[in-house]
Amino acid sequence: MSKPARRLSSSLVAAATALSLTIGWVNPVVAAPGKASVLTLEGDDPAKVQALSKALQSEFAARGVGGGRDMSLAELKLTMGCDEPPSAACLASGGKTLGVDQMLYGSLTKTKSGGYALILSQMDVGTSSVQKTVNTELGADALSDAAVQATAKDLVTQMIGPEKKAEPVVAPPPKVEEQPKPAESKLVWGKYDAPKWKKAGLAASAALTVVSLGVAIGTYMAIRPGGKLKKDLVQAAKDSETDSSGSNDISPYTDKDLCDLAREQVSGGVKNGEMTKICNKADGLASAATAGFIATGIFAASTLVFTTLLFVHKDKPGVAKLQKHGLTLGAMPLRSGGAIVGGVVRF
Repeated sequence: MSKPARRLSSSLVAAATALSLTIGWVNPVVAAPGKASVLTLEGDDPAKVQALSKALQSEFAARGVGGGRDMSLAELKLTMGCDEPPSAACLASGGKTLGVDQMLYGSLTKTKSGGYALILSQMDVGTSSVQKTVNTELGADALSDAAVQATAKDLVTQMIGPEKKAEPVVAPPPKVEEQPKPAESKLVWGKYDAPKWKKAGLAASAALTVVSLGVAIGTYMAIRPGGKLKKDLVQAAKDSETDSSGSNDISPYTDKDLCDLAREQVSGGVKNGEMTKICNKADGLASAATAGFIATGIFAASTLVFTTLLFVHKDKPGVAKLQKHGLTLGAMPLRSGGAIVGGVVRF
């Protein structure tokens, strides 16, 4: 492209930008406090400049810095007619035209070592003063697609400080509900003249405990290993091998359950009827023993309850004091009518 053509193109860009800013003068932007523009960087490597500029704009926006119009530093200088290098006053006038309070701008240029020199500045538009400048050299790997966002985040931290960590939310201490004070027991423990129903209940439950325990133990002794029924069952098995029938033979020395073998179904009934009778009797006694032990536990608990009731009674302070002092009252009728009432008190 010839020089006249480049000049014409630059003039058109400047005119278009000036028109947009002029519209801003006609309809001024009411800037919110802290509103800022993060300008696209200048530089001699367009791809790296665009990548880092977008990353910076994204990271600044994440920290709440932004909201202003998008524009490059080159366009702003061209529009405002700033000298090279531009003065702070010229750049600040451009920031006022954009309607922002803060403006971040800079340049990214290649170095002889293969890296990039970055100058990034933050300007207070109202006072036309540069508040902070970061001047650093970045390696080519720092601007790679995988690392440019992390590089931008580090630069933003250098410009405006580390991101404030959210204050941990401390849960209020759990509300401790006051437990209601237990009501003072009106029951006391001690020997006293218990009512007859308590004594009768204790006697009955104790007797039933003894009876049920006796039944449980007696039935268990009959069916226990080595007990009478077990011996009868083994003898019946031995007899089956010597009797006249050959279909009911069951070895008494087998490892299998003798009752299962005896109850085995054969044509006309079970394999060994005599042994089956003994097994049925043993099953009945086993059920009786189980019921006896269960009943023993129930009656024993009942006995404990009635024993406790014999010694627990309501506290009657007046009656207790009279009993302590051995109060005795008596009355004797008179022939003439009425009666004589007397009493004895021990102090």
